[in-house]
Parts: sequence; structure tokens; C-alpha cells
Amino acid sequence: LCIAGSMRVAIILPWVGGAMPPHLSFTCHTMIGGLGTATLLLFHEVTQKQSVPEACLARSNIEVKELQDGGIAALHVRRIAEATGSLSRVWNVDMQLKLERLLQIAPALLSEFKPSWGWVFGEYLYEYSHWTYTDVDIVFGRLDDWLGGVEFDRYDIQTWSFLGDAGRLFLRGQWALHKNEQRINLLWLNCGHLNEDLRINIEAKLQFYQDMLESKNSHRLKLLYRKRMTTAALPLDESGLHECSVHTGRFISAEGCYSCVVISSSLAAALDLRVRISPLVLSDHSDVPVFWFRGSLVRCINHWNSKRGTCGEALRAWKHIRANYTMRAYRSPETPINAVFKRAIVIHDCFNMRWICRSARRAALHALVDKLELGGQFEPLGQEKTVLLRPGKELLPKATLVMTPMIKPSVSIQIIEAPLFHFRKWVDYGRWHPTSLDKNMPPVIFSVKSSGFVCLQRHRT
Repeated sequence: LCIAGSMRVAIILPWVGGAMPPHLSFTCHTMIGGLGTATLLLFHEVTQKQSVPEACLARSNIEVKELQDGGIAALHVRRIAEATGSLSRVWNVDMQLKLERLLQIAPALLSEFKPSWGWVFGEYLYEYSHWTYTDVDIVFGRLDDWLGGVEFDRYDIQTWSFLGDAGRLFLRGQWALHKNEQRINLLWLNCGHLNEDLRINIEAKLQFYQDMLESKNSHRLKLLYRKRMTTAALPLDESGLHECSVHTGRFISAEGCYSCVVISSSLAAALDLRVRISPLVLSDHSDVPVFWFRGSLVRCINHWNSKRGTCGEALRAWKHIRANYTMRAYRSPETPINAVFKRAIVIHDCFNMRWICRSARRAALHALVDKLELGGQFEPLGQEKTVLLRPGKELLPKATLVMTPMIKPSVSIQIIEAPLFHFRKWVDYGRWHPTSLDKNMPPVIFSVKSSGFVCLQRHRT
């Protein structure tokens, strides 16, 4: 593994299915902000070779790994078999063919395996102290400003949430930073759908998607399938036989069972796992554009002193001050000396976590402000509250809220800087226009809007 005392992060991103999306070129371009701490490991198969963006091949902290067609499915099956002891050659060949077919029909299902990637891709991770999974719908900021520091080794897993969303206690699929240690990398074994029920999981989904392809009424089939699987899942959940049980017949969020294992299981208590949830991701739930300025990822915050001027004025003021700002970042990974700590109440509730409840009901946890006068109502934790978690009694974690006010050079600046922006909803539901980065004139300044990327200033090569 990596030399003790230094932080090197592997960002794991495998791709299966069709051609890589054009916007991946911007994801790769923005990896420049992590030159000192992070490397993107982009895995693809021979079929996708021609669609690998030039920007991904040009950046020094991106390693593009080409596998044979079907190689990603084969690697998953082989490594999972090694961990579970399912080393029968017949089992391996059968499962490889079925998983390969499933990922051809429904490539998005690869995300179910995210918790296992520290083990599955372990042979590529020897030089890294930490690893995380991520998505292709990502723009990075100055990762070097948020990674490392004196606290980088204090937590076993650190996940980044949207601003104001750290109170929902689950591991985010865009970023969950794991220590690269075997005890951490094998936590996924406690999710049956990736272990003893893997065959059932793959075969049920393969049958469903094959039926979808052949059905004349795929919408009705999908509704019937969902009802059947939900009905079958209820007795499993109510039986209490598994703390983090899921039903393998439906899509299983990578954030469901695994979050339960890491945050609220008896195993988490036995290992005394330390988890941190930090609100560091700019959300696509707002239509407010995001700007990338020579590595810095920023957005205007309308409700901050909104009467003092426009977003353009705030950006100009921010650029002037940022150019002369000597601190590492607007938000540091270290807990500031003026931080305020407060105990929180942790409860089970599916409110605003329905997709997790559908796959692993016991993973739906919330941290609430400990105020008796709330009358049981949810209170937003606020944009700047970080949540620290340790195992507690009755499998509910102990939660501590940390107020870490954003460090900003002037209260008049209406700008927030972040290390990550996720724009998946804009791609799926907005007026998105696919755009590729121009390799001959890469942007030094661009914006991301709900309609796509807009280059504002280019640098000629």
C-alpha cells in the first residue's frame, strides 16, 4: 500500500455499455485540481476504445485501463469468487456470461457493485492510501485543497453529501472515500446480494430485462415486477434475520445495504468504524449555473446577501480576492478551531429516502438536532453542518454535528466553492445538449448550465 503518512486517492470509474458520454471529457479535464493527491482510474473495454475522450488520455493523473470485451464482468466475478470462496470453474464461467449479458442490456446496474470496487480493482490500488467510486456526471474542483491534511487518516470512510444534506446518514454514490485496508475493502461481503445471493440477484435481473426486451407492454411489466418484488421483500425485512437484508429481485441502490453495514450494523460496532459525512457537493437540484475557473469550482448562492448585487459582480469580486488568497481553500478538510460540536438524535425514517427504503429499509437513518421543542418535525441541519458517526447502542450510530462555517475572505462575497459538482439530473431531465471538450483549445473557464457546458475562455495549445 501507499507509504504511511501520505495520502494518495484512487478514484475508480469503470464504464460498460455503449460509447462514453461526451461530457466525460470535462470530468477528465477538471482532474487537474487533484494533481497532488488524486488519480482517476478509468476502466473500459475494447468496444469503447474509440470513445475515450482525448482529455482523459492527456491528463497525467488519469490512468486509462483497457480490458477485453466482457473483461469488467469477468474481473468482478473472479474477484468476488476469490473473496467468497466460490471458486468452482463452472460457477465462474456461468456467472461471468450472465453478468456480461446483464451489463450489456442494463449497464447502469454496474453501480450495484460500487461497494466492492476496493476489492474488485484491488490489484490496481497498491500505491494508494484511499479509494472512492464516482460517476461520469461529475466536475471536479480543487481536490488537492480538500484531500490530505492532518485529519485524512482519522476516519475509515468519508462521504460527501449535497450542501445541507449531511443529516441523511448514507454513503453517497458520487464520493465515498475509503481507507485502502482489507478490513474496509471487504465490508461489502455483509450484503447478501453481492455474496451468497449473487446468483439469485443476477439471474432475477437478467430475466426481468430480457422480458422487458420481448414485452409489448414494458411499462405494465415493470409495474407488476415492482409489486411482486416489494411483496416478496416485506417478510424478509420483518423477519429481522439480517440487519441489512435486501431483496435481490429489484434494483438495489449501492447506497442501501452497504450504508447499513458501514453505519448501523453489529459489524460496524465490532470494527468501531469512524464515518464522516461532509456537505461538499454542489447539487443539480438547483438550476443555478456552476462555474469552473482555472480549477476552482464555484456557484453563486442567491440567498447570501442577494440584495448587494448580481452573480456576475460577486464572481468578479471573488476572482480578485481568490487570486490573492493565501489559505489552502475556502473550506478545509481539517476541523477549524472555532468549530461548534453538538450531539444529535439518530432515527429510522423513510422520509426523503424512499429509494433506499425500497432496497434496504434499515439503512434509512436521519440525524436530527436535539431540540425537544421540535415536536418530532425534521429540522434542516444547515448548509455547513458535518456529521461524525461512531457505532452506538441498538445498532444506531452516535452522531455529532459539527458546525464548520465556510471560510470566506469577505462576508459580502456571495460565492461558495466546492470540490465536486454532480449534474446527473440535468442530463436526464433537463434541456441537455451533449458537448465535448475541444482538445486543441481546452477551456480555462467554463460554466455548466442545465442545458450543458459553455466555454467562456479557452487556452490555445
